[in-house]
Amino acid sequence: MKLKIVTLIFVLAMAANFSFAQDFYLGVGTPGDPQGTSCATCHSSSGIADNTPYYDSWKLTKHAQAYDSLSGILNYSCLQCHTTGWNAAVKNGGADEYVKADTSQKHGYTITDATGFNRTKNIGCEDCHGPLGDSSGTLPSIDHWGFLNNGTTNVPSVAASVCGSCHSGSHNPYLDEWQLSVHASSTSGNPTITNVVIKNKSCVRCHVAQNFISYIKNPTAYRDTILVTGANIQPITCAACHDPHSAANEKQLRMAVTNKAVICDACHSVYLDSVNVKTAVHEDNGPALDGAATFGYRYPGQTYSNSAHTFAATKRCITCHVYASTTGGVTNTGHTFEPRVAACATCHPDYYSNVDTSNFAKRFDYDGVQTTTDSLMAVLQAKLNKATHSDSTSMAFLEANYNLAAVSGDGSHGVHNTRLEQKLLTDAIANFTPSGVSDVKNNNTLPITYSLSQNYPNPFNPTTTIDFSIPEAGSVKITVYDALGKQITTLVNSFMNRGNYKATWNAVSYASGVYFYRIEAKNFLMVKKMVLLK
Repeated sequence: MKLKIVTLIFVLAMAANFSFAQDFYLGVGTPGDPQGTSCATCHSSSGIADNTPYYDSWKLTKHAQAYDSLSGILNYSCLQCHTTGWNAAVKNGGADEYVKADTSQKHGYTITDATGFNRTKNIGCEDCHGPLGDSSGTLPSIDHWGFLNNGTTNVPSVAASVCGSCHSGSHNPYLDEWQLSVHASSTSGNPTITNVVIKNKSCVRCHVAQNFISYIKNPTAYRDTILVTGANIQPITCAACHDPHSAANEKQLRMAVTNKAVICDACHSVYLDSVNVKTAVHEDNGPALDGAATFGYRYPGQTYSNSAHTFAATKRCITCHVYASTTGGVTNTGHTFEPRVAACATCHPDYYSNVDTSNFAKRFDYDGVQTTTDSLMAVLQAKLNKATHSDSTSMAFLEANYNLAAVSGDGSHGVHNTRLEQKLLTDAIANFTPSGVSDVKNNNTLPITYSLSQNYPNPFNPTTTIDFSIPEAGSVKITVYDALGKQITTLVNSFMNRGNYKATWNAVSYASGVYFYRIEAKNFLMVKKMVLLK
């Protein structure tokens, strides 16, 4: 230990005398390399920085074998994503400088410098963190360690573009699919959500990549601690869920995959100690799937059971929402995180003959699961809409409303747990009867709560309708944002009386893709996603 401290002091002292730019690739190397000539000399269990032994775990990942394991089939064009530092425009010791295109060879290239190529083959530390050495092949500065300048120097990036530089395109469309997902707009790129997240500290652990990573490591310490702000905020990116330094779990996920919990559950399962029907429901997907006792209000004397999906989804959310396949030469990695109809056919061979899978809104309506659930929700909603002010404070109303919110918040229209969700709705309908009818205006029942419905149809082309309810007069604004968070139009911006309303958007001049619509009314704020499909 004393030797390490002395060595570290020497390195620090020497670093002060260097002014070279850190722009030359050193390579990962091995722990036995001379000090400061490779990443492994420090970042291993036997190195100076033995508190961050990334080399020991990285060497077991597929990145560490990106070239070696596939060298027999890789062509010249493949090398840029299977080696480190490939950039023909810059001379800085990258892999491209030690190999040349050669059509006379089987794979179209010849290695011109074996030593240099071996130093930069595979995907090493510097492929993600950038070149850190100087032209002499040594580390000129300790800035990359992050404890200089209050820890702001060379902060590791968790941006999706780091992984997306290779994991994109028709070959590996991970980035392309992720960009269409709600994860991509969990914060940055969507100013509406960003503002809400920062104002509510408890949101950051599931909306900000840096916070999510820390939360997974230590749930208690990082439950509601804001770690980054402003331009540093990243949404839930690749590195949020996948650990680039470790292959300890399947697919390098930061949590093990089991039939009890997967990494999705860290956010999509807000488990409660008990049910409080006076509180709002939030992210009930996981509890709905496994039939947690705190999903929905269970009426005394009733028996509740789970559907087959609770047991058949052996990888829980991953089973259906990250279903990867290649059909007709087209790769789908599952990283839009939208459920795949192809996943249903795994257990239901007759699926495609029993469901109109071309109908986006009802493509999971196997045996009428969605139709029946939606019908029960409509019946219960109609009952709740007839509640008087006095009714709205009764336990019967709160219990029924809680079950409607739980099933609606799950978002699967009963697919996650058909038996349980339909039973919760049926019991709520049976146990709540409004004592009277609220005032009616224009033949519409006046609302008692704010609401923003999912647009319909969805996907749409080119027109869609958005229903919303205002329980008290006031200013109302509904705006539409594109997938990057840029506001593109305002549908409503006026003072409105209490009532139920519709807003229509004609997107004839906009391109296909994911859009978000947002309502602001007094203290009510809600954002929903819609898909334009031309």
